[in-house]
Amino acid sequence: VQQGTTDHKQWYQRRVRGTMVDMVYMKIARLFVLLAFVSLPTLPIACAQRERFNIVDFGAVGDGKTINTIPIQKAIYAASQVSGGGDVFIPSGGVFVTGQVRLLSHVHIWVDTNAELYASDQPQQYQCISSITTDSGPCDYPVIYAENATNIALKGYGSINGGANDPPNHLVLSYNATTNFITPVEFNFTGCAGYSCRPKLVVFKNCNKIEFKDLTLKNSPMWTNDLVQSNDILIENVTVVGDRNWPNNDGFDIIDSNNVIIKDSLISTGDDCIAIIAHSSLPCSNITVINTQLYSTSAAIKLSSFDKNSTGDVYNLLFNNITILNTNRGICIDPRWGTGNIYNATFSNLQIQTQYFSDPWWGSSEPIYITSMSMDDQHPWTGAVYDINFVNITAVSENGVVLYAQDKPLQNILFENVDVTIWQYTEYSRSTRDYRPAPTPDFFYAPTDGYFVFNANEISITNSKVTFQKPIESFWGSCLNTTQTTFSQTPDLDCELPTTFN
Repeated sequence: VQQGTTDHKQWYQRRVRGTMVDMVYMKIARLFVLLAFVSLPTLPIACAQRERFNIVDFGAVGDGKTINTIPIQKAIYAASQVSGGGDVFIPSGGVFVTGQVRLLSHVHIWVDTNAELYASDQPQQYQCISSITTDSGPCDYPVIYAENATNIALKGYGSINGGANDPPNHLVLSYNATTNFITPVEFNFTGCAGYSCRPKLVVFKNCNKIEFKDLTLKNSPMWTNDLVQSNDILIENVTVVGDRNWPNNDGFDIIDSNNVIIKDSLISTGDDCIAIIAHSSLPCSNITVINTQLYSTSAAIKLSSFDKNSTGDVYNLLFNNITILNTNRGICIDPRWGTGNIYNATFSNLQIQTQYFSDPWWGSSEPIYITSMSMDDQHPWTGAVYDINFVNITAVSENGVVLYAQDKPLQNILFENVDVTIWQYTEYSRSTRDYRPAPTPDFFYAPTDGYFVFNANEISITNSKVTFQKPIESFWGSCLNTTQTTFSQTPDLDCELPTTFN
C-alpha cells in the first residue's frame, strides 16, 4: 500500500508514543522534554514465516576471496518475487565478498551470527548511483543500495564490513602519526569527485519503511549509512564502528528524510556519528534518537544545511538519554549553505565528554556548538536557527559552549540544568575557535569561555553551572562572554572561575 504524508505522520506518532512514560512541563509554550522512556515496541512479527533464500544456494562462496555479487543479487531478486517478500540469508561462518548489490522492495537481508559481508576493493564492481549531495560529487558508489523501494531491512547478528583499514593498511594511502590522520585510497571511479571516490556502505534513496536491527556495520571507506529522501525508518540495537582516524566515515547521514527513530545503538566513527542535513527543498523532520552511545573524532550529533538547493527545513527533533564520550565536538548545529531553517530541537538527559584532537579534525572540544554562517560567497547561508533546547545536560570538556551567528541572530536558545566542567587534559590541549568550513579566519586562537555568545536573541540560561577545573590555565576567559546578545531573563549561571582571573 502506497504510504501518504498522513500515514507517515501517524506511523511516527505511534512509534514515539510507545517510548513515553510521561511528558512534562512546557516552558514558555515552546519547550517540551521527555523525561523518561520505555523501550519502543518492536515491529510486529508477521503471521506467516518469511521465506528464506540462502545465498549459498545461488552459488555464493564464503571464503573471503570469491566475489559473490551475482549470487547475492540473484537471491535478492528471487526473494522479491514471492508474496510479501523474503529474507536473503547470509549463513554463519563465512566471509562473503561482494560488490554493489541492489535491494528490492519487501526484501530483508539477514546476516547470521559470525557471518560477514565484505566489500570488494575492485572498482569495476561498483556503478555510479546519482547523488543529490553536491558536497560529495555527482555519484555515489554504494555496496548496498535501494531506490524507490518499500519495506526493506538489514538485520542479523553478523556484520557488513567496508574494509577500511581492515585488515590493517587496507585502502590506506598514508598515515600521519603526529596528527593520527589517515589519508584513504581513492578508487578509480568514473565521474567521481574528491572524496566521493570511495564506496559508501549503504545508500537508500526515496525509500519507505526501512529497518536496521541488531547488525554491525563497520569500516566504511566513506559514509556508512546514507538515508536520502526516505521515510519511516527504524534503527534499533545497531552497532556502527569506523576507524577513529579515518575521515568521512559518518555513522548515519539522514538527508531530507522524515519519521526516523534511532534507539539502543552504539556509533563510533572518525567523522560525524549522526548527521541530519538538508540538501533539497524537502524537509528533514520528526527524528528521535534515544538510549544511544556516541564516540567521534568529529561531531557526535550534527544538524546542518549544505547545498545550493537546501530550501527545506530541519525541525521536530528529539535527542534523549544519550552518552557522548571521547569526542571532539558533542552537539553541533552548523548550517553553511542554503535558505531553509533549523528549529524545534530538544536535547535532554545527555552525558557529554569532549576533548581536543589534532588540527585536521574540525572542532575544538565544544560540548555544545551552534554557528550560523555562510561557507563563503559562493556558498551562502540565509536561513535561521531558533527554538533549540538543552535540558539536563552534564558535560566535561576542554572548551565551553559556543553560539555564533553571522547574519540572522540565533533565536530562543534555552539552557536549563546544564552543568559544564572545563578541564584541559589532553596532549592537544589548546584554546581555539573553529568555524570550519567558513571564510578565513576560520580556525584561530581564542580564550576559553564558559559560554561564548555572539549575535543571539532571547537566550535563556537557568539553573546552570560552569566549573573551571584546576590547575589554572592562562588562556581561560570569562564565565559568560556575550556580544550583540539579549536574554529572555537574567542568566542564572553559577560559575566557579578561579579568583585569579576575576
